[in-house]
Amino acid sequence: MTPSTEDHRVPFWTGVLIGGAVCVYGLHGLIPALHGITSRQFLQWFVGADVAHDLIVAPAACIAGLAIARFTSPIARAPVRAALFATAIIVAIAWAPLRGYGRALVPDNPSVAPLNYSTAVPTAVATAWLIAGGWLLATWLRRGGARGSGRGMTARPSELHRPDSNRR
Repeated sequence: MTPSTEDHRVPFWTGVLIGGAVCVYGLHGLIPALHGITSRQFLQWFVGADVAHDLIVAPAACIAGLAIARFTSPIARAPVRAALFATAIIVAIAWAPLRGYGRALVPDNPSVAPLNYSTAVPTAVATAWLIAGGWLLATWLRRGGARGSGRGMTARPSELHRPDSNRR
């Protein structure tokens, strides 16, 4: 064996052991929590979630990544990616309360969904985008965006890092 394959053995098996332990712990918590749910219902949900991920979530993430790469400037890519990621997480977490899941089971319990999610979710999304906008503004100012129309600069920033085509 070459040294490069031997170097990768320890991290690989460490990852297998830790990942396996996490899976066993998750199953240990999942199985007792399935009160009254048949294995067929669980399998339908599990396969349905996997199919939904593969047919909806993953392609949407790829399209969003391509759109960000194509239509945003390099300085804006990180803040826009972060804001989109935060938006996706906020909507994923708030989906059940927004849809009112659980209220029909216990309509007299006000603690099932105690907040006004129809206003809280847009507020959280707007806050994520405001933070991303602040991040973008701070980055732009730090890179010299406040200097005005580029007075005193001899080359555009995109030309500063281009390799000289005349050199060999």
